[in-house]
Formats: sequence, C-alpha cells, structure tokens
Amino acid sequence: MNDSPHTNIDVDLLSLPKCKRLPGEVISPLTYTNDIVDFDHWDHMFITNCCRSLTLHDFDGPPSTILDLGCGRGLWAIEAAKQWQGSIVVGFDIERMQPAFNVLEKSVSRRLRWVQGNLLEQLPFSTNQFDFVRMVRMGLHIPEDEWPSILAEIARILKPHGVLEIIEEDLLFPCQSTRSHDVTPSSGQCSGSSTQSSNTVVTATSYHESVSSLKAKDDTNSSLDTFSGTSSTSLPSTLDTKLKHPKPPDPQDHTRLQRAWEEMLYNYFLSPQLLSVLPLYLSLSFPSIRSHPPLQIPLPLDSSARQQLITQHSVSTIQIDPATLFELRALSAQPSSEADPGARASVMTAGDSEQTMSSWACMHLARTVRTIVGCKESIWSAYERLYSEDPTPRVVRTTQQKPTSVRSDLRPSPTNPLRDYFERDWINWENDMTDRTSLRGRMRAELTWNEPVGKPPDWRLWRNSLPQENASSSQDESAEYCRSLRGFVCFKS
Repeated sequence: MNDSPHTNIDVDLLSLPKCKRLPGEVISPLTYTNDIVDFDHWDHMFITNCCRSLTLHDFDGPPSTILDLGCGRGLWAIEAAKQWQGSIVVGFDIERMQPAFNVLEKSVSRRLRWVQGNLLEQLPFSTNQFDFVRMVRMGLHIPEDEWPSILAEIARILKPHGVLEIIEEDLLFPCQSTRSHDVTPSSGQCSGSSTQSSNTVVTATSYHESVSSLKAKDDTNSSLDTFSGTSSTSLPSTLDTKLKHPKPPDPQDHTRLQRAWEEMLYNYFLSPQLLSVLPLYLSLSFPSIRSHPPLQIPLPLDSSARQQLITQHSVSTIQIDPATLFELRALSAQPSSEADPGARASVMTAGDSEQTMSSWACMHLARTVRTIVGCKESIWSAYERLYSEDPTPRVVRTTQQKPTSVRSDLRPSPTNPLRDYFERDWINWENDMTDRTSLRGRMRAELTWNEPVGKPPDWRLWRNSLPQENASSSQDESAEYCRSLRGFVCFKS
C-alpha cells in the first residue's frame, strides 16, 4: 500500500530556481561550537525521553547496519553502538570532531566507524548497504532544491525495506511580533542598544539628533541615493517629516534582525518552512511515510508579562504527556500547512509522568537562540546587504544619563557604523531572549536555588530600562513559536 502524502507531484514547487551550488561547496552558515554541542546533547535527551527509545520507529530487532548522517560529535552513534551490541554503526560528517576510538570502550569502538564527507555530494557507500539511516536537524546545511537528490541517494544506499528517520524543524527566528512591521532597508524603526553597555534604550532626543546630523551632512554631500524609497532630490522633505515627528526605535522590535535572518536563508537557498515542503520531497523516493503532528513550542513570555499574569492569578500551562508527542501514523494526504492546529500537542490529565509545555519552552528557546548565535556572522553579512544604504543612524544613551545627553563613545564608528547598529540590534535581541528563557527563575522554582548576590545580569538591567509603555504595549497579541519540530519515518520498498 502506498502511504505517500502526494499522488500528484507539485510541478511548480519542483521547478523553482536552483541554488546552483559549486561542486564541492559546503553550505554552512552555522559555526559549530561547544555550546551547540551541549544543546545537541539536550536534544538527544529530550527526544529519547519522549520516545523511550533511540528512534521514533519501533524496530522488531536491532538493525544490523546503521548510518548517522550529520553525526556531529557522534553522541547518538555511540549510544546506538552501546545499546545495539550486534550492530555496525557509521557516523558521517563534514567535520572531524568525533572522539578518538581509544577513549571508547573496545566493545563499542570495534563496531563504530567515522567517515568524513560532504552530504551534498554522492555518498561514499555501496548500494543497499544500510538497514537504517538517521538524519537530524540538517535544514541549515541543505539547499531546498537539493533535498530530492539527497533523499534519492539515501534510498540508494538503503537495503530493501530499509528505514530512513528524519527529525527536522522550521528555521524560525524567535521574537514577539510588534505592531510595527516596517522592516524595509530604509526603515528607521529598529531596536537600539550599546555594544559597551547593554542596559540602554533609544530616546526621541537622541534619534532627533542623529537625523539632524545626517541632514547637515547631506547639505554638503549628496551621495545618498535613496531614502524610504524616494530619490535623493526628495530627501530633505522626507527628513523634515522625520524631524517634526521623531519616533525612537523600539528596543523590543527585532524585525530588522529577523529580516536579515530570512535574507541569509534566501541567500543559501535554505527553506525556512522545511516541515511544509519535506513531505513532498520524501514522497519522491519513499512510497510509505509515517509522521506525527508538529511539536510547536510557544515563545515564553518576558518577565514583565509573566509578572502581570502572576499578579492577575491567570497563569496557565499546557499539560502534555511526553510519550504521546512522537506517536507515528501514516502521513495524511492533507498538506502539513493545513493540518489541524489543535493536533499539535496531546493534552493529559494529572499524573506522575506529566510535564508542562512551559517547563520545556525555556530550553527549546535557548536551543534555538544558540543556533542563531552560531550564525551571527552570516546574519551580519545579510544585514549589511539589506541596510548598507539606510541613512538613518540611531544613537543610544544609558539609563543613568539625562535624556538630552548622548555619550560620545557610543556614536557610530567612522569605519563601519552599520556594524555598530547591528551589534546594538543584536544585544537587544539577546537580552530579550535571555529574559524570556528565565533560567534563573527556573532554577529557583525547580531547585530552590537563591538568587546570586551581586550586580544584576545585563538582561535584567536592559528589561528594567525599558519605558513602561514599551514593555506593555508594543507587543502583538498573536501567538509566536520558538521552535517547530517534526519527525518522519520512511520505508523503502
């Protein structure tokens, strides 16, 4: 029986422009760090705890030959070799970062192999070689137009009736939507913070001064070509409007960084909504596919919103049974984007095994944030392409200063002022996400740890420095997610 979710191939999707990657080129906007390794380990513990197994698929017996594509430090491959003591496990990755065999138990190392290579090229394995192939979180490394060829290559090296297991997620940039969505390159609405001091906000006074200085500069230098989509001849009148009604950037508005993230993905031809298109590409090579509803993790509230809910005694959480999160069933012919939103998590009643979505959300957010931090330089390159022609600088002040004073050391640098603005945007976003992660609050609640003595952390100073109207009124009420995760199990005929 063919359980493929698509009987008619979407010709329009498959005929989209190609990435045109150069032979041998590696697609990797992410810099792999030890912090990311730590979260790889946490992901491994989270998924295995939910599945109560190393895999989503329930095997009748251990597979004999196993391939872990994109194995990273090799954590999963080593665990598989330990648990399945008769299996041969191969870990494949572009980087040589796996542990040496002499530090592993001989009973494990003799059945373990590390192979280096580029996943985007032909895999260096024989046809019908593996019983089980696993691939997790490779969306940041595979251009969308290359998924069909990669999946066809995996089908080639799988034995008849072999199993492919993929766990992927949408490439989200976590932030709360604001009521202003002016994120064009000429937009003057942007978060602003200092690279030297993170407890800063932007004021109308400093914004007024920065635009005034720019206007004076334009009187002597007419090299600016565009502003807000208009020609340089209309620049003075446009600036006059800005001067009459100056509006300071909102430190909680991260749409410029979000736009740069999307531009980075576009530049690498990476799909931001991979979970929506992956079923189609899987169906081209595998006749039977099973999956589960996407696990969507809500973006945690910031500390101001949490405190308000506590004051109003309206705190609520979604209680779910982790064992039901990854229950597999035949993939429906209905596109994933039209799936029932109510089927995203299983609600359960009180019991010893229950966990709350809120208690997991902070770690999922931290995971997503750490991945994006690993892409910082790639995001900066996209930010520079988008906003290099934006003539609207933003000057910042610290909360200790009078509103009319501007620190000279916080003015844009003469070498690359745009990088200064990027760093200010970045610090605002990182402080916002750290506040929402609330690891200190979790440690107090779960472990009864006391608050450390000393200077408050930068993110708390940043949060306390926000004007009250910014903290309470700039947020959109629409739901946002910090992570959207889904697993697929595919069977070769």
